[in-house]
Amino acid sequence: MSAPGQPRVAIVTGGGGGIGRALALALAKDGYHVTIVGRSESRLQVVLQELHRVEPMDGSPEHMRLSLDVTREADMVRMADAVLDRFGRIDLLITSAGLGKQTGSTRLLPHPTRDLPLAEWAEVIGINLTGVFLSNRAVLPAMVRQGVGHIVNICSSTTPHGLQGTPYAPAYCASKYGVVGFSEALAIEVAPLGVRVQVVLPGPVVTPLVDQTLLARPFGGSVEPENFAAAVVYFIRQPSDEIIVHPHVLPCKSRPLADGREPKG
Repeated sequence: MSAPGQPRVAIVTGGGGGIGRALALALAKDGYHVTIVGRSESRLQVVLQELHRVEPMDGSPEHMRLSLDVTREADMVRMADAVLDRFGRIDLLITSAGLGKQTGSTRLLPHPTRDLPLAEWAEVIGINLTGVFLSNRAVLPAMVRQGVGHIVNICSSTTPHGLQGTPYAPAYCASKYGVVGFSEALAIEVAPLGVRVQVVLPGPVVTPLVDQTLLARPFGGSVEPENFAAAVVYFIRQPSDEIIVHPHVLPCKSRPLADGREPKG
């Protein structure tokens, strides 16, 4: 991805926990300089301390945190500028910031579309889709100047069979379909410029989002975040002239569900 002797620099949005935390730790172990981005300063600080304790496979990477909001254009511009000021380049962006329900809501999925508040629709679309667009757009100028770069947009397998509409989760499904369409369009657009864009579709991963909703029920379980992160690192390591298209990472043998029931199968 970068020339010998150059640092490998990664940004992980949603890096304050869950999938983002696991991805950041895996990249740090692989020798990347990692910048974690999120809205919670306290959660980012905890993960940053974990990153500093990682023993990398090679080199002595440096890491930093940025308390920013992926739904704000100015914040995403500041994100790219801060990483360039610190490291001089951006090799990898992984977008893992995501939301299944309105942060102020205590209800669990499912939720009838006819009763879905506009505020909830807007918040889910804003974080899951607009946030992907803004973060991708922010890093593209640097990647194009470099003539090389890699963007991995974390999406979701909304059913065990892949990306399909799930009743009573319209905002979540719309946002995830949108990420796939956006990523496909961008991938074709920037491939001639040396930038790879791909989307990875995990099934339910062990995160607070999954534990607090009903998202894991159709799958009968969930994937450990460290296992998912290892899969993503494998995808990233593929030769620069190859790409794994829309990989799905689904549970096989997994931990019991949050309510104590054993997974099926």
